[in-house]
Amino acid sequence: MTEKLACDLSVVIPTYNEKDNIKLLLSRITEILEGHGCKGFEIIVIDDNSPDGTSEIVKELSLKDNRIKLIVRTNERGLATAVKEGLKHATKSYVVVMDADFQHPPELIPRLYQKALEGYDVVVASRYVLGGGVEGWSNIRLLASKAGCLIARMLVRGAREVRDNMSGYFIVRKSSIDIERLNPRGYKILLEILGRHNNLRISEIPYIFRNRRAGKSKISTNTLVDFLIHVFNVSEPLKFAAVGASGVLVNLGIMWFLLYYGVSKELSSLTGIEASIISNFILNDKFTFQAREEKKYGFLARLMFYHLSSSVSAITTFLTMLLTTEYLGIHPVLGQFTGILLGFTANYLLSSRVVWLEKP
Repeated sequence: MTEKLACDLSVVIPTYNEKDNIKLLLSRITEILEGHGCKGFEIIVIDDNSPDGTSEIVKELSLKDNRIKLIVRTNERGLATAVKEGLKHATKSYVVVMDADFQHPPELIPRLYQKALEGYDVVVASRYVLGGGVEGWSNIRLLASKAGCLIARMLVRGAREVRDNMSGYFIVRKSSIDIERLNPRGYKILLEILGRHNNLRISEIPYIFRNRRAGKSKISTNTLVDFLIHVFNVSEPLKFAAVGASGVLVNLGIMWFLLYYGVSKELSSLTGIEASIISNFILNDKFTFQAREEKKYGFLARLMFYHLSSSVSAITTFLTMLLTTEYLGIHPVLGQFTGILLGFTANYLLSSRVVWLEKP
């Protein structure tokens, strides 16, 4: 006997040139959900003005079933931004995101929904947990996909515990995310959700990713570029490093300038360090940790704590400059640079876990 589900469910499907798949997919989703006793669902198709007539098919179906809704975008394209649009229009508490090409089996929707009802904010259909897998991929494509997930796990805070953090098939509790905070790029909307939110309750269930039923893949040479840019946009360590690099220029530039005009190496070093601390704080506050909206401390308190957290790095930098200059005979600017490199890791850990700590 099929278990009956509660039916507070939206299904969001971004499309572009999917006329050969969309009618059958909507029919299968309807059949599967109704078979589980779920009749009050909605399906939202966001079509990027497909020239093949996808939207006309969906429009015709929506006239027969008001649970099917169509949004046609004419001024914007992209899977991730289409999903964001669908999330905005979803009226139910839980939203399934999936592709239209049958690579994401609709039979899995009830399992995703049932798991979410156990109290999870996000449930991911995963290719890379026990029981999951892919069909018809070359070893190179599989390696590239797993490498991408590993990179994301290392560099994106919210993605570290998710094996398939770039899955395109998942369910999310709408109330657990802030849609306006999402700034997706390319295909990886899940990575955006994970990277912009902290403390989400996440689970993964296995599935087999299959070859598309009909039509052509949308993956192109731009996919890798989009992925790398996206990882940078949601990766606090990478942005912290970029800000740190700008601080190096501030630090060494001011130090060199003061040395040039005869200021002592000790005062030049300390002035360069302080200037870079202030510069780094402002950029980290407005750029690196911008997504942490509910910060525990106010601006002045963060500035004070940043000075304290940076003191480890500052002392390391200053002492390294003195020691390498006195005992190795190298130029003070080079000694200062060596000290900066040694202090970076401690500075990031203290900044992320103390200065820009979010409210619990």
